[in-house]
Amino acid sequence: MAKKKREIIPVTNDVMFKALFVNDDRDYALLRSFLSAALKIPKNEIVDILIKNPELVPLAYEGKMTRLDILLTTSKHTINVEMQVASEEYYKERSLLYCARMYHDELHEGEDYGKLQPCIGIHILNFTLFPACPEYHSSFSMREDNRHEQLTDKMQLHYLELPKVLKVSDKNKPDENDELRLWMQLFKAKTEEELDLLNATNVTAIQQGVKAVRTLSEDEKIREYVRQREKAIQDYYSDMAVAESRGKAEGKAEEKTNLAIALLKRGKDTIEDISLLTGLSIEEIKILANQCS
Repeated sequence: MAKKKREIIPVTNDVMFKALFVNDDRDYALLRSFLSAALKIPKNEIVDILIKNPELVPLAYEGKMTRLDILLTTSKHTINVEMQVASEEYYKERSLLYCARMYHDELHEGEDYGKLQPCIGIHILNFTLFPACPEYHSSFSMREDNRHEQLTDKMQLHYLELPKVLKVSDKNKPDENDELRLWMQLFKAKTEEELDLLNATNVTAIQQGVKAVRTLSEDEKIREYVRQREKAIQDYYSDMAVAESRGKAEGKAEEKTNLAIALLKRGKDTIEDISLLTGLSIEEIKILANQCS
């Protein structure tokens, strides 16, 4: 009897993404390796990592979807890392706002501005944010428009677009010389075959990441967190769709009422005609007529 293949939970699930890096040992070796590849900073310079929000919950929401990002500090940086699956309107503005908040929260009243550390937002996106750009990694900092002189390195935004990275396959072998691309391919991996190809590289961090993905995929507690998170997201978008539909219906009803009032004030149409023009009942028109008199 053939052995049943393991069901892999993709790292694009934000619970899985956070568990991969936060459930790591206290040395945060996987997180350090990813940050080094994304920011092009030597691993030995990413020290004293402190995770500010290590919890994998809350999973509930109150009218607004909660974020499962990773907020951390090192000896030299404040960094926010987020896996974003669904495209959002104004995502660029939202990511800028979060980075600005980090920067604002860095300094307390009476402290010297010289104590401000670089604040970095890293956003891994399962959608395309910059369709005209073929590169999957876009980084932004504050620069003069013409000279491109950097004003400061204190605020940086990095966007990593997963759709622009081909998944690993027999025809698309992993490139051991591009560790950041390997991380992107690990995040995208959904099958054992993909994990096997990534595990066959000589990149230690990726091999450790593959092992962690397999272990987490079999963890019943993580699987339950993932299930609850997916249900919370589904409920959120369902409620948003209902609210949008209700809003449209209320908007149409208001338009009909306003049209009926305008026709009544004009005084040239019968109640029956206004009912036909607006779709409102004769009784509703009569009530409006009394209110207008």
